[in-house]
Amino acid sequence: MSNQIGSRKVIVEVCNAKNLMPKDGQGTASAFAIVDFDGQRRRTKTKFRDLNPQWDERLEFLVHDVDSMANETLELNVYNDKKTGKRSHFLGKVKISGSTFSCAGSESLVYYPLEKRSVFSQIKGEIGLKIWYVDE
Repeated sequence: MSNQIGSRKVIVEVCNAKNLMPKDGQGTASAFAIVDFDGQRRRTKTKFRDLNPQWDERLEFLVHDVDSMANETLELNVYNDKKTGKRSHFLGKVKISGSTFSCAGSESLVYYPLEKRSVFSQIKGEIGLKIWYVDE
């Protein structure tokens, strides 16, 4: 057995969102989140008809290069799940630098304001995330 770090994982706990923009025409939204990090993509379950969805889902990502983790950007996009329509409505996004991730044991819940994709996007609300990494 060598003493070097075997592998590193980044864990993103998608906790909840608050005050999402209604997008279904009935005053609600059915939100889900897609998280991209280091060439990997994960998706939460859809929370139907809830502008303040509670996910509490843990998404795990392998870090391919520990030395460059600080330069990686985690991108999370929130969408309204349109079961009937062709595409999902965009509800907002956040981008978080890998340099801000804390090590396991010192993670905390942080609320990030959802950002627009373009000037014309109507976005409101925020998403609560816990992000940390574990060396194995």
